[in-house]
Amino acid sequence: MTMKKTPPYPDISDILARKTEGRRELARRSFGEKIAAMETLRERLAPLKRAREERQARKAPGKS
Repeated sequence: MTMKKTPPYPDISDILARKTEGRRELARRSFGEKIAAMETLRERLAPLKRAREERQARKAPGKS
């Protein structure tokens, strides 16, 4: 009985190629486009930061 050998790791070359293309695309953007993207990310992060600060504020008075 012969057993078919499978590679030890899955083929991820397509994932690596997409990552490379994504990096090139980001590098081609203008400085203004990069700043706008950072501002968008900052806006999306704001509610999470507020929630974290509120949690930390609730925990702080209980510490001795």
